[in-house]
Amino acid sequence: MTPASLWVRLAALFYDSLLVFGLWVGGTFALLPFTGGKAIAANEDWYFIYLFGLVAAFYLWFWRKSGATLGMQAWRLQLRCDDEQRIDWSQAMLRLVVAWLLLGTGFVWCLFDARRRAVHDLVARTEVVRLPKAKH
Repeated sequence: MTPASLWVRLAALFYDSLLVFGLWVGGTFALLPFTGGKAIAANEDWYFIYLFGLVAAFYLWFWRKSGATLGMQAWRLQLRCDDEQRIDWSQAMLRLVVAWLLLGTGFVWCLFDARRRAVHDLVARTEVVRLPKAKH
């Protein structure tokens, strides 16, 4: 297994962003019975927190369940601890918070780190590796 390059990680993130968009649409649709079918104003703080929570749940659940989101699975990527174990909840949460606080700029560090880790990987003691192609 080799460290995942920045470009492959960004490709997986793009795939995941499409899934997150669908999650937002479905999550918003699920709220309509509670709003009487009326649109939710874009400036509603609770709605922003709700959408943020959906994204957090998506990443945290996949990282803990299998070490990879659906986008990561498509690109044969796996998130793991530095010691090759599955990450725990605190690492997953720390990784997510740091990535969001840096607004994605932490990925630039992949270009300089020998193991291609982003800043959020360094802080959470994780790494993303590329799995070998399956032999048929």
